[in-house]
Amino acid sequence: MRECSRRLGVNVSTISRELSGKSAEVAGGRVYLPDHAALVTKGRRSRCHPHIKMNDPAFRRMIVIEIQKGRSPEIIAGRLKREEGRTVISAETLYDFIYDSEIGKRDKLYQYLPRGKKRRSKKKGRKAQQSRLEGRVFIEARPKEADERAIVGHWETDSMLCKWRESVNVLAERMSRKVIITKLDAKDAAATTSAITTRLANETVASITADNGPENAEHKKISVALKALFFFCRPYHSWEKGTVENRNGVIRRYLPSSTDLSTWSQAELDEIADDINNTPMKCLDFQTPNEVYSSCCIQI
Repeated sequence: MRECSRRLGVNVSTISRELSGKSAEVAGGRVYLPDHAALVTKGRRSRCHPHIKMNDPAFRRMIVIEIQKGRSPEIIAGRLKREEGRTVISAETLYDFIYDSEIGKRDKLYQYLPRGKKRRSKKKGRKAQQSRLEGRVFIEARPKEADERAIVGHWETDSMLCKWRESVNVLAERMSRKVIITKLDAKDAAATTSAITTRLANETVASITADNGPENAEHKKISVALKALFFFCRPYHSWEKGTVENRNGVIRRYLPSSTDLSTWSQAELDEIADDINNTPMKCLDFQTPNEVYSSCCIQI
């Protein structure tokens, strides 16, 4: 085996696995037969790499229709698996079809994805950074009524970037899903503090939840000004403020990342918020965020 590995330029363990895994039983003993080994290899490869149906025009057309309905690759792949009782195609293959195939590029299929990103996000994570936020209270301490959306007044905040790194502050109320959009002069702590305290001054506020971005460095000032508790998601756990993240996705339909915010006025941003707040939602029993927020504030 060592001589074989030397001549072939492979590790000796590769030769050992080849002989032990692909030998045939002949006359009461194990013998390595090249033809038999080739058949074993072919069979294993066919099982490891199932035939992908994207070359089938009818299947491909069905996939394109599903994508154009706004269904994500995970939903399409999961639904097919549920219907067929087996994995028909993977979500990763569908993403490759959307972003890398000639059909996907020609028809710009990426625009039908829930986020409509022109390019796929990088899979590698970010390096941990030492936080400059002092005195943080993490989300585990947030009242149960906030987690359960039991009463109005528990808000989440986030900064949404557009072209030239211009940004808006987005506030979302957890129970009603009401949103407030504020144009920022800069994506820094002073501008964010001013936006939050000004816009929530006349609203019902019990708590605010934010991520660990440097724009939230003046959280203590916000807490004192609004007489409200301020909580932080755990680092790199932005989904813990899922309400505002979801509302960001809706706002992106109006303000794509390529938007030049210098051409937008605050009045126009308020119109976007009004449109969203007056749209019925299934999770609100088909009431609008404004209706839920107003009725609950009256009860308080």
